Amino acid sequence: MDILGTMRDVVDVPVKSATEFFNQYELEDGTIMKVKNVATSFLRVEGQFLPDGRPIYLVLSAPVVNVESSPVAKKVQ
Repeated sequence: MDILGTMRDVVDVPVKSATEFFNQYELEDGTIMKVKNVATSFLRVEGQFLPDGRPIYLVLSAPVVNVESSPVAKKVQ
């Protein structure tokens, strides 16, 4: 994988378990939004470590957004 202009070997590390929570926001128009970032893949960069010896990981993710309620919502018939 090209990481900042340098080709590096990466290893996909499967998720064993996960706990995900939504953040909730109330907007000025009264809308309640729930948002979370869901990790879709974890990649460990082979042979690369932080100065303290910890391995380097790349995290691929996607946002999930839900309009929980809104006073401006149209009623669907």
